[in-house]
Amino acid sequence: MKHNEDQFRLLVESLPHAIAILSKGDIVYVNPSCAALFGFSSSTDLLGKSIWEFVPPRYKTIVEKHFRQLGGDATQDPPIEIELLRHGSQPIDVGLTTIPFTFRGKPAIQAVFHDITSRKLIEEQIRQRNIELAALNAVAASVSASLELNTTINNALDEVLGLDMFAGEAYGMAFLLDEKTDEMYLAAHRGAPREHPCLAHSPQVGECLCGLAIHEGEIVISEDSFADDRHTRKWEGMPQHKDICLPLKVRGEVLGVMNIRLPITQVITPDVIELLTSVADQISVAIKNARLFEAVDLQREQLRVLGARLSEVEEAERRRLARELHDQVGQNLTALGINLNVIKTQIPDDMVSGVETFLDESLLLVEQTTESIRDVMSDLRPPMLDDYGLMATLRWFGDQFASRVGLPVTVQGEELIPRLAEPVENALFRIATEALTNVAKHAQATEATVALEVEDKTLRLIIQDDGIGFNPELLDTLEMDRGWGLLTMAERAEALGGQFWVESQPSHVGTRVIVEIVR
Repeated sequence: MKHNEDQFRLLVESLPHAIAILSKGDIVYVNPSCAALFGFSSSTDLLGKSIWEFVPPRYKTIVEKHFRQLGGDATQDPPIEIELLRHGSQPIDVGLTTIPFTFRGKPAIQAVFHDITSRKLIEEQIRQRNIELAALNAVAASVSASLELNTTINNALDEVLGLDMFAGEAYGMAFLLDEKTDEMYLAAHRGAPREHPCLAHSPQVGECLCGLAIHEGEIVISEDSFADDRHTRKWEGMPQHKDICLPLKVRGEVLGVMNIRLPITQVITPDVIELLTSVADQISVAIKNARLFEAVDLQREQLRVLGARLSEVEEAERRRLARELHDQVGQNLTALGINLNVIKTQIPDDMVSGVETFLDESLLLVEQTTESIRDVMSDLRPPMLDDYGLMATLRWFGDQFASRVGLPVTVQGEELIPRLAEPVENALFRIATEALTNVAKHAQATEATVALEVEDKTLRLIIQDDGIGFNPELLDTLEMDRGWGLLTMAERAEALGGQFWVESQPSHVGTRVIVEIVR
């Protein structure tokens, strides 16, 4: 019996697992691995000590409950994870597995401890990484919600100051560099007192902490605002604090800086800096995108204004040419016709037969030329567009178009009261005529409809045919005149601040050209 016990003891003491036997909470046996785990050089140093000396108060209730739940059938209880205090009160994370048994005739508990410190460290790193990813996702979602620069920078500052690590105690500012002057300007701020000098005048590049971060393009950290000579912009009543100045840059181009003001007790760890650097990178990209969008939007607006101006100039030139044709060419043709008729009546009878045919042909030619000039004048600038409005002009053009190309055109809608502005009427009329011209050239249609609809404050012009259709996405591959026609219509609509689109499919009946503008 004694031999078996010695063999068992030898086996247990050679195991790498930390094993202890507890009786009424006292340690009655430990193997060397357990002694080492608890920070002792000898197993005898632990004998007789209470296990509760090594259990932190916050875990005592958990362990007591675990011991009470142990069954008397020598079944192993599910393991629990707790923290123990090693010799010298150094904490260590362990997994505890227990099993009830009888030791020297008395009830006891066999406890096996597994050092899980490394695993806990990895879990904490994973947890911290998940927190960082969640923060990055929140920042990305917020700063990407808008392409408007002011909204983007304000959202970014709110997200950074609202990070859990700051516990609602962070304040800050965001400065951007003016793209034309390269001077700093205050774009957003939170928690800055009225006495703060940066509210009245932004620092220069290289000045104070924020200007230094922009100048160097590197993060600037101040552990104490009073002791740091770089912090030159102090104000009356300024609390002692820490500063983190994050340069906002994309591919080496510095766009601005975000300043985070923290309580003097805040611990700035490398993990905090790493997270803030990643956040700053995301914010920088969002700011760059917002600026690019603003530049494109400005160019689009400039093109729209230019397009509107070109349309006005075009209409003015059309009106001038029509007036010139009426006042000069038209009057001259009328005078020429009158003169030919006078000549015809003045020729002696014995000479009439020789020139009468030429005179009649000349009179007919003058009449045909006069009619052609009238058509050109109407195409250049229908006079009824000025006198009677858009709908009357569309009906007139529909009749003229139908008689000229043999395609029935139905015009639907009522004249608008009050009338639309002259540039709007001009543009809608030109879009309708260009669309009908495309129908006649390409659609192989049997009829077309022009409709003017009003819904609340939205005005909608629809030109529809029953032709063969096409794929609008392949606009670049269409015939030159058809592609340019659609592009011209779109530009006219956009010049009015409206929308233009085409609904059509190849091998399907019909195409709809739609223009929408706000009255």
